[in-house]
Amino acid sequence: MRYWDPACPAGAHDDLAYLQDHFDPVSEQLTRGRYSRVAGRMAQECPVVHTDQVPGGIWTVSSYKALAELHRDNENFSAFPVLLQDFGNTRPMIPMESDPPEHMEYKQIVAPVLSRKVQVEREPFYRQLATECIDKFLDKGQCELFDELCKPLTVASLMSAMGVPESDWGMLADFGIRQARGQAGKEDVGAGIYAYFSELVEKKRRDPGDDIVSLLCGATVQGRPMTDTEILDYCIILMPAGFETTASSLAYMLMLIAERPELQDTLRQRPELIPSAVEEMMRFVTPTRSHTRTVKADVTVDGHPLKAGDRIHLNWVGANHDPAVFDRPDEIQVERQPNRHMAFGFGSHTCVGIHMARAEMKVALEEVLDAMDDIRVSDVDQIVEHPGSTWGIGNLPVVFTPRR
Repeated sequence: MRYWDPACPAGAHDDLAYLQDHFDPVSEQLTRGRYSRVAGRMAQECPVVHTDQVPGGIWTVSSYKALAELHRDNENFSAFPVLLQDFGNTRPMIPMESDPPEHMEYKQIVAPVLSRKVQVEREPFYRQLATECIDKFLDKGQCELFDELCKPLTVASLMSAMGVPESDWGMLADFGIRQARGQAGKEDVGAGIYAYFSELVEKKRRDPGDDIVSLLCGATVQGRPMTDTEILDYCIILMPAGFETTASSLAYMLMLIAERPELQDTLRQRPELIPSAVEEMMRFVTPTRSHTRTVKADVTVDGHPLKAGDRIHLNWVGANHDPAVFDRPDEIQVERQPNRHMAFGFGSHTCVGIHMARAEMKVALEEVLDAMDDIRVSDVDQIVEHPGSTWGIGNLPVVFTPRR
């Protein structure tokens, strides 16, 4: 039995009438890949619906065409607020919840650290981190991949880039995971992150380095220096977006590989396909399921009239499983070309850390396949999947035959 089984029943979500009025994007009935099947159906049969499962109601847009057009329209749609859940922020998060013209300026501040060129150069560092993690459990022939590989790899990658002392990595990682799991408001996580980075910003102003926080401290926007408030609002989103999303994405990929021996064999025999496989598995799962937009002025979306103040749920899973764009979207095709998926967002709001995430996942997949002759899920019932704006695998037990 596979954990990832989109064909298993999705309860009320299998009813088109329910989807048109009551689609619940964080329903536990949509785990195990069922979200992909339901969202792909919505892209075809009800691409724009208004549902009441989010407080105040929200429009859900699922077709690739409608979503692409919406992403390009910055005049009628605002990125604030960008998420369904409470992230503990008291102000708009930068750059995710900013709009033009400041939005692009905010993103360009961290471009020197997160560029494709720099991330390629950092691959040996990511490889060292991955092998150190794998070596700790390799001889056992079993492990829990999220806590023993996905999380420590991505935490170390992000925290080192941000200039956070290693002694604080564990505490901040815990904050970031609770943010991503929708626990920020209940546990005052945001206040803890604001307090920590207030002190770190003061230190970086006195003694700057070549890290992200130092870049923010010396940056200007619209011809003026960034304020401490803006820097803190930038940092609060870097925590979950910079490592938890990548850790969850990597966990999903490793789960897919562990349940598909033929996919393992293909990638071992043709490792040059791993970058393409990363893109295809990101499309297939789409761990970051959605962001939201707010309508700024009355507008029509795919024939549906929306009013100023209405909120929109960007159903990227639907777009990535829209058969109008992707041939046989319910299959993993590691050589799929073109593959203009929306798993990292789309348009000007494409994830600023896209090259970092790709580099980490590519290296981790290479090292896992190199270190293990086979890998499989040891107990499907022990897999834990967390719904949210970003869905995550919090427990992934596997067994394997060590190669080294």
